[in-house]
Amino acid sequence: MDNLLDLTKAEDGKQYYLPIQYVALYLYYRADMLQEAGIEPPQTCEALRDAAVKLTRDTNGDGKIDTYGFGFRGAKSGHEHWGPFTLSRTGVALDDSLNSEAGVAGTQFLVDLFRNDKVFPPSAPNDGFQEIIGAFKSGVTAMTIHHIGSSNDLVEALGDKVSATIVPECGGGRWTTFGDESTAVLANASDKDAAWKWISFLSTTGNNALFNTATGQLPVTKSDTAAWDRHEKRFIDATQESLPFAKLLPASSATPEFVNTVWPTNMQRALNGEITAQQMNEAIAKLFAEN
Repeated sequence: MDNLLDLTKAEDGKQYYLPIQYVALYLYYRADMLQEAGIEPPQTCEALRDAAVKLTRDTNGDGKIDTYGFGFRGAKSGHEHWGPFTLSRTGVALDDSLNSEAGVAGTQFLVDLFRNDKVFPPSAPNDGFQEIIGAFKSGVTAMTIHHIGSSNDLVEALGDKVSATIVPECGGGRWTTFGDESTAVLANASDKDAAWKWISFLSTTGNNALFNTATGQLPVTKSDTAAWDRHEKRFIDATQESLPFAKLLPASSATPEFVNTVWPTNMQRALNGEITAQQMNEAIAKLFAEN
């Protein structure tokens, strides 16, 4: 693909890795539920909120909500749900800009969706991958965020009832997670030429398609992409349309702690009303400032 090498460059502008497969996160939605409610796939934060409110309902008349508008991942790796609503905003990144009015507004938007609009399942602060995908498949949620690796499983369960679009525009831009796996030759490799032949073999036409057939992600060569039929086109399109605004997390020693501890702990506390959106963002900004 055109910009995969740009996306995988190091901060010094050099290329150290050879891409072998990739994904980009996008918005999954229940096409049947949106159609029934007369809603278009949301393209802005405001449209997503409106859609989520309309799709949060009691569908069987027992007086209890049984379908929620959005399945939010509040546990580990849920930063991939937070980022499109916060890091998309003009001038906001994983640094002191999180403490700006725009940065806090992004986190507050999500807190409000949960605490005021009540469009997330009550379990959202503790939900991980299995929970958000299970709820989406069973009809408990109408929208969620993940990548193409989930698409075949969702199609098997839902058929044409599931579709996808890019994440919404929030506060001036879009942001989504770019996920890739790449190969490299170690500086102390005993046979660099042989190592290069192997990794280049995996990233060339035909071989790369076979590799990704096994992994369930997307090939990196244009020719393999053009002939790719392992996922349905609407999910390939959503992935490729996401690449212009897809980002990698910083190559920082703080990033693992952000993903595994600081983000989920503070997001859960913010959703539960134990801390403010401002305090959550301050904790994240402090982590990156100190590393």
